[in-house]
Amino acid sequence: MRYATTFRAAVVGLLFLTLPTALMAERVRIPAGTTVYCVLDESLSTKKKSSNFVRPGDRVRARVAEDVVIDGRVVIEAGTVVWSEVSKARRAKIAGIRGRLEVDANTVAAVDDTSIRLTGGYDRSGRGRFVTAAVLAKIIAWPFILIKGKQAHLSPGVIFDAQTAAPAEVDVVAPLDLPVLRADIPGFEVSIPYDSIDPEVRLASLPLLFTGLAPDTGEVHVTAVNGQEIRRIEITIADGLGEVDFQELAEHFRLGMNRFTVTVDGQSADVLLEFEF
Repeated sequence: MRYATTFRAAVVGLLFLTLPTALMAERVRIPAGTTVYCVLDESLSTKKKSSNFVRPGDRVRARVAEDVVIDGRVVIEAGTVVWSEVSKARRAKIAGIRGRLEVDANTVAAVDDTSIRLTGGYDRSGRGRFVTAAVLAKIIAWPFILIKGKQAHLSPGVIFDAQTAAPAEVDVVAPLDLPVLRADIPGFEVSIPYDSIDPEVRLASLPLLFTGLAPDTGEVHVTAVNGQEIRRIEITIADGLGEVDFQELAEHFRLGMNRFTVTVDGQSADVLLEFEF
């Protein structure tokens, strides 16, 4: 009898522990066309004798570059595997025809393990793209936009964007209303006001929009690009609007999309640049 009572108490205790989680779960709808930023996990090449040689149809692995957030809820977590495949792998040919690689993003798992179908990928025009490669060629001084070289090659770390192919509903856990104790969250936010950029004019300075900066803010710099520290690039700020030399910044870019780190008084925030190189 004593053992039965103990068993019942254990069952009740388990139900008590799991009940709050069930109550906090809620359903969130992911709209079609939601952007998912991805980062390539492996090397790809059109060179036939390379250990990284790929053909159309080969499966490749990428991961989610940053959390996908809908209405304040994380629906797809950063680091989640994005299964993709090579859609085009054209080897270099004579007469100056260069190699080319295209990668299609296929599926990713949401936080509740729902499989989300994706469209878009590297060298493919996603609906969320700010400008096309042809327009981008007019505003920066780079000698190329698409992959050039005898053979096309993509390295791990290349960032590209994809979009959800259809609406999906996922179960997420509502965050508890608890005080934030982390000390690594910056006290400011920085974004790029794309609407203020004229795609027909060569981009000399990249505009930045700051919120939450203290009036006595000291020097502001770009301190890293794609996670690699660089020689500091100064950002000039007036009334919450900043500018950074785009050509100096672009010297550190690589194929795909790029992110850079802005540092203010020892605190840092990352900015993802929605141009695909």
